[in-house]
Amino acid sequence: MKKTFVLLMSAAMILASCKQKETTADMKLPVDKKATKETVELYNTLFSSLDKGIMLGHQDALAYGHSWYKEAGRSDVKDVTGDYPAVIGWELGHVEIGAEFNLDSVYFSDMKRYIKETYDRGGITTASWHGDNIVTGNTSWDCAQDSVVRTILPNGSNHAKYLTWLDRVADFFLDLKDDEGNLIPVVFRMYHEHTGAWFWWGSGQCTPEEYKQLWIMTVQHLRDKKDVHNLLYAYSPSETKDEAEFLERYPGDDYVDMVGYDCYVPGKNAESVVKYKEAMDRNLKIVTGYAAKSGKIPTIGETGMESIPDSTYFTQAVYPVISQYKIAWVLFWRNAWESGKPDHFYAPFTGHSSASDFKEFVAKPNILMNTDLKQ
Repeated sequence: MKKTFVLLMSAAMILASCKQKETTADMKLPVDKKATKETVELYNTLFSSLDKGIMLGHQDALAYGHSWYKEAGRSDVKDVTGDYPAVIGWELGHVEIGAEFNLDSVYFSDMKRYIKETYDRGGITTASWHGDNIVTGNTSWDCAQDSVVRTILPNGSNHAKYLTWLDRVADFFLDLKDDEGNLIPVVFRMYHEHTGAWFWWGSGQCTPEEYKQLWIMTVQHLRDKKDVHNLLYAYSPSETKDEAEFLERYPGDDYVDMVGYDCYVPGKNAESVVKYKEAMDRNLKIVTGYAAKSGKIPTIGETGMESIPDSTYFTQAVYPVISQYKIAWVLFWRNAWESGKPDHFYAPFTGHSSASDFKEFVAKPNILMNTDLKQ
């Protein structure tokens, strides 16, 4: 009986090994070598998509839009174009403190459902995290101190507490499952825009070495301590002037799957658009250049023009620049639902002056929407 059991176990192990080889043979592996099959598949899909076109992304697309909140199946992008974005971004800020909803009033229970809906449609999810300032208890924009990162690193006064915050982040990702119980893969774009000085993890608030330690500590805790294996890790500074600045705080190729940047139109006039196009082109050169050398996936983490006063912004400012490069996606920031933020939107809604230009933009053969991912 014992011999039979051993033989059965051996056969099962061989079968499992063959299945794993089937999954990974001729496939690229992310930095998490224990990544789930679905995460490895997403990683390879992103590489192959570079030859097909650029996926369009929108932040919080399903939760709300300009002047509406929580309407089932709705999206401003879908209202205008008839299709969902290929990539939808979400914000985890306040999950770390155990709140029911994030800093933009999206309930985490709803967010999990939206992520599953996106996955079921063949779409892709990316998540950012504006975690609170653990020293002051204020938001991530409370960056008057230059000691926050230092206190949460190993041996720091807030290290143990911060690990409980990372545990809650881990719990969120581990609760994302499809109908078969498989974990849904997510691109985690953490500690972003760090070359600026407007977050507690920014360049004015910690040294390059401290930032690298923070990044590595986070990956190791999620991946190695909490067994979160459904993440791809995306490095996304704000605009940089050259590769040296881009890499100054880079934690190393062993801890990053995707490289990108965040870039916005700095104003609302024609001169601002010109500066934006120059910045986009410069940063795309940096990101795609490094991606080619390091074997990473290049992308645009966030971009947009607030309230889109330029009615040809998408076809004349964005498309001419991004179409010259192979990148996984371009993600436009959110369309605020709050009544006090009527001008805070980055994708057009029905009736907006840029709606027809946006439709023309997404109709380009190399701009990919959700339905394009199924073909």
